[in-house]
Amino acid sequence: RARLSFPVTTSVRFKTIEKEKMKAYKFKGPDQFAYALDIIFNNRLFCADWSDLNDPMEGVFAYSHRGSSKKNVKKIVGEVINEKQKLKVCSLSETFDCHLLWAHYASGFKGLAIEVELPQMSKAIKRIKYGPLFNNLNCEEEFAPSSAAKKILTYKYQEWAYEKEIRILQRGKFFPLKQPVSHVIAGHRMEPALFKALNYICTIKGIRLSRTGIGDEGIDADYVAPPQDISNILTKHI
Repeated sequence: RARLSFPVTTSVRFKTIEKEKMKAYKFKGPDQFAYALDIIFNNRLFCADWSDLNDPMEGVFAYSHRGSSKKNVKKIVGEVINEKQKLKVCSLSETFDCHLLWAHYASGFKGLAIEVELPQMSKAIKRIKYGPLFNNLNCEEEFAPSSAAKKILTYKYQEWAYEKEIRILQRGKFFPLKQPVSHVIAGHRMEPALFKALNYICTIKGIRLSRTGIGDEGIDADYVAPPQDISNILTKHI
């Protein structure tokens, strides 16, 4: 009897695709709801000037040199600073399970966290490294000014390590999302009217909505059912 054999490349390809993606979370307070909607409706992330970020030491670095002349060192540092000025930043976290993130970036659980999928292999996606206060630039080493600028902007003081930050570094104002938003987590202290509006929006867009719940093991994302009157609302507006 003849036997049919099928290639197993499909499952391998699926696993490869999964490895190429990473989940990240963008936190927004209720006063930034319009920016949250921009992410949801336009599938993009806004990248701000790095000098507008909340860390006062953002982009600050120390540099060292031995044999190089002061004139040459000044030129190197100037080129790095010039490249750094061209970059824009979007800050996200690899987790939503952090009280400090909700407190600092979502107005004490009154805001939301938007889950997005990022291409892990993208050169614009960087995981932040944490360490001593200043990142050091060794002017004796050979490096491209653009690479040094990115290295400086992917380093933060170790006290920020709780953020588990994932950063988008690019020159453009918006970073396009290849995959539409599929999950939004609302803080459990969000105002009822805002939460209701968010539930309508997520239901219409086919986005899973959750709400934070706090327990001994951390922060949960509890499922939220669609509003009961959603069918009536859709009928009235079609």
